[in-house]
Amino acid sequence: MAKKVLIVCGQEIICERNDGGKKCSFRNYDLFCKVFGNENVYLCMLTNYKAEDKEKVFRLVAYKTTIERGINIARGALFTSVANEQKIISFIEKNCISIVVFERSMYGSLITKIKKQKLPCELWVFVHNVERRYFENKMKCHKILYSLPYWRIAKSEKETFKYSDYIITLTLRDAQLINKLYGRNSDLILPMTFYDEFDDKKLFKNGEQDTKELLFIGTMFAPNYEGIKWFVDYVMPELNGFHLVIVGKDFELKRTELESKNVRVVGTVESLDQYYYSNNIMIMPIFYGDGMKIKTAEAMMYGKTILASDEALEGYEVNDVQGIYRCNTREEYLETIHMIERNENYYNKSVRNLFLSKYCLNNQIYECKRLWT
Repeated sequence: MAKKVLIVCGQEIICERNDGGKKCSFRNYDLFCKVFGNENVYLCMLTNYKAEDKEKVFRLVAYKTTIERGINIARGALFTSVANEQKIISFIEKNCISIVVFERSMYGSLITKIKKQKLPCELWVFVHNVERRYFENKMKCHKILYSLPYWRIAKSEKETFKYSDYIITLTLRDAQLINKLYGRNSDLILPMTFYDEFDDKKLFKNGEQDTKELLFIGTMFAPNYEGIKWFVDYVMPELNGFHLVIVGKDFELKRTELESKNVRVVGTVESLDQYYYSNNIMIMPIFYGDGMKIKTAEAMMYGKTILASDEALEGYEVNDVQGIYRCNTREEYLETIHMIERNENYYNKSVRNLFLSKYCLNNQIYECKRLWT
């Protein structure tokens, strides 16, 4: 008998995938569908997004008011209400679910209830990042705002790793941190992957006239903003003849602050294709964060020459790959950019081949079928 899988996700990933976390969760959903069959995989999203449910894809309202959300957090039901947790438990029983996959490690309340009811299903957890550490970093700047969520999240994550049967992490770093904090080992490290969408016929179509362009792509949240702000302030003034283009959701809000004679802020766009296919160098000056940076794998797919910090390369096997350069200081960025500026174009086959061999989803599907079925 085929195994039935329920994926529980705390955000909308079918109709909206506008950040790295949602893209990763959708990758996971797609991966389980390919391994176990579409007919055997259910998706439950805890979200306030309004959309039509389908036979095997459904939504439960995360919260009705901000007050209700606070009460849910205080009770330990971090993504939704206690009533909705019971609906999920009933769904598991009614549909004879074999594996429940939790997207992120903050479902301790629900996982504990399922375990104590001795339901005949395995509890799997996909760890996007170690939430306790993530919220510790949040508290450094906003202690009062995050004190209550941190206390509940730390407790929930502890319960998650106590009762889960199978743990999947994105990176070795997270696996080691889970072992240190919770005494559990990761059962599988599953790095970020994509379907190969590259079309070499489009290569350089939009960038043939300018081979001295730098490109930054990322949504406007703290690590991205602080990293590119540092680059604009300390690196760009020394790069005469180079032009930096900043693309990503909501970065237009920082246009006045970031733009200069050699820096252009595009901000939100419908498609990133024209920028990835253009003849430019990809820069990734990100100095803190968690998990894996999704844009790194995307850049590899397009064969970009990449200049990136250690944090931007976390989880990727890039040592000795021609076309990928580790840059963590102003001097390293300047030296590397000047070293490669004489190239006629910045498409790199070695980087593209790395994507195909290690970060292409088709290969991952084959490996997970071998492990899970």
